[in-house]
Amino acid sequence: MKNILFLSLIMISNLSFAQNKSISVQILGFSNNKGMAFLELLDKNEKSVVQKVLPIINKQVNFKIEEIPVGQYAIKVFHDENNNQKLDINFLGIPKEKWGVSNNVPAYLGPPDFKKMLFYLKDDIEIEIKLK
Repeated sequence: MKNILFLSLIMISNLSFAQNKSISVQILGFSNNKGMAFLELLDKNEKSVVQKVLPIINKQVNFKIEEIPVGQYAIKVFHDENNNQKLDINFLGIPKEKWGVSNNVPAYLGPPDFKKMLFYLKDDIEIEIKLK
């Protein structure tokens, strides 16, 4: 009987640690409310976990991603101002539309370093991304 009680307690405690978490994302720095915001949540292996197309209201986007397992993630976002469903770039590969990433990692002579974009999700978290 003691063994059954002990095993039950272990199973219950493991379930509480395995709960999924949520990420509240606030995206700031839009020049206007035209178009949509494209958001992508990636795991530590750069595999897409969630993709969303979100409306821009009052030059910002607020969104909550729920039921995400504990782990390392990164977020990418861009303002698709002309609604062509892609990040427009010039002939040098420099974005013409505003973009941002988690941890507000800057880009130097190429895209931001993915490893610097990663954050660890262990509890519910709030993230603010400022578009560049």
